[in-house]
Amino acid sequence: MIELLVVIAIIAILAAILLPVLDQAKQKAVQSSCLNNHKQLATAWSMYKNDNNGYLVLDDPVTAGILGGTNLPSWAFGDMTQPTQATNASLIEEGLLYPVVNNVKIYHCPADQIPQTGEGETAPHIRSYSMQPQMAPLYDGQEFIQQPAYPPMYRENDIRAVSPSSTVVFLDESPVTINDGYFSVPVTGSPWATDLPAYWHDKGDNLSFADGHAEHWRWQDGRTSSPNPSSGSAPFPDLSRLQACLGYRYQ
Repeated sequence: MIELLVVIAIIAILAAILLPVLDQAKQKAVQSSCLNNHKQLATAWSMYKNDNNGYLVLDDPVTAGILGGTNLPSWAFGDMTQPTQATNASLIEEGLLYPVVNNVKIYHCPADQIPQTGEGETAPHIRSYSMQPQMAPLYDGQEFIQQPAYPPMYRENDIRAVSPSSTVVFLDESPVTINDGYFSVPVTGSPWATDLPAYWHDKGDNLSFADGHAEHWRWQDGRTSSPNPSSGSAPFPDLSRLQACLGYRYQ
């Protein structure tokens, strides 16, 4: 009987040691899968501009007054706050980038498991990623300039103020704020705007860049990996880091 208790105790100790390690390994695998999605999206983004005389793929979040509407061209469609749209693959397939990607699955981060009910089924968001606000943004078909001193980029040659290797294209958006394919964040100043970055990858986020590579950023400010990253007062170091990678067009 004593021997059995000893064995049980050893098994419990081993489980206590191994389970966190296995969980960490699982999280790393999910993070790696997401980074691979980012690399594929960034490659498709680059191929699109190469096939279109250097013009960047458009990001038009509002058409005819409809968030995520399909009336005008955009890299992706759909409002992820609407359950029937959040699970609708056709809204991905109708986007400008899909013919280059040809794979709906790479628009979804495996860490994004927030259930959405659509067409009688329960499933996570079909899209977990959004495009940064300085990359060919439109509003109902018209150029959208957030700050005149920092005009957005619409052609490959516009990406000069910040090098392509440092210019963000896509990032994981928080499941709390993700709606259209446009990540709303102030080009300068603080705090965060209506859209927030995800923090499901080891209290950090994955991002892809204009040169095709992808990175994991671990948030340095504890507020960024909380439901309310705009709480308190400046500085907001993670926001500043992202803003430095948005870029703008030389005038």
